[in-house]
Amino acid sequence: MAARPNSSRHLVLTALFIAIILLQSVVPWLGTLPLGAFAIGAAVTIITFTVAIGAMVLGPRAGALLGFVWGAYSLWHAWTSAPSIGALIFRNPITAIVPRMLVGLIIGYLYWRFVKNRPMGQQTIWLAGLGALSAFVNTFFVLSITWIGFTVMHTTAFGIPDSGLANYLIVSIAGFNGVFEIIVGAILVPLIGIPVLTFFNRQNAR
Repeated sequence: MAARPNSSRHLVLTALFIAIILLQSVVPWLGTLPLGAFAIGAAVTIITFTVAIGAMVLGPRAGALLGFVWGAYSLWHAWTSAPSIGALIFRNPITAIVPRMLVGLIIGYLYWRFVKNRPMGQQTIWLAGLGALSAFVNTFFVLSITWIGFTVMHTTAFGIPDSGLANYLIVSIAGFNGVFEIIVGAILVPLIGIPVLTFFNRQNAR
C-alpha cells in the first residue's frame, strides 16, 4: 500500500484537482461529453469522474471538498445563467452541493477501504464499478432531493414550476442522462484512473 501523501504534497494535489474541476466547469466541452449521436440532448457530465478519481488519489475528505467546489460552482452558475430546467434544479443549494460532496466522500471511502490495498492489475474491475457508482450517486441524490422538494415541501422557491409536467421532465431528462453517465463512468474511470493512480502511487513511494 502506498503511503498517504505528505501534507504539502496533499495540498498541492488538492489544488490541482480543484483547478481541473473549475476548468471543466468553465469550459463546457472539457466537462461535458455530448451524446447527440445516441439521443438528442443527451450529455454526460464527466466532472463527476474527476471528483471520483480525485477522491481515490487524495481520500474521502479531500474528495468531499472537491465535490463541494463543483457543487458551489454549479450553484453560482445556476443563479447567473439563463433559466433552464437544469439551471433551475441547481438553484437549490442542497441539490447543487450535497450530491457532489457525497460522490467524493463515498467513492473515496470505498476505494481507500476496499480497493487501495489490492495490486494495481486487479483494480480495473473495481474502478469500473466505482465509476458507475459515482454517476449513480450523483444522479440518485439530485433526483431524490428534487423530488423531496416537490412532493414533501411543495417548493417553487427556486423558480421551478410545481407541476406534474415539470416533475416528469426533470426525472426523465436527468434519469435518461444518468443511464448514459453510469455506462461512461464504468469505462472512463478505469481508463483514466489506472494510469493516474499508478503515477501518484509511484510518486508517493519515493
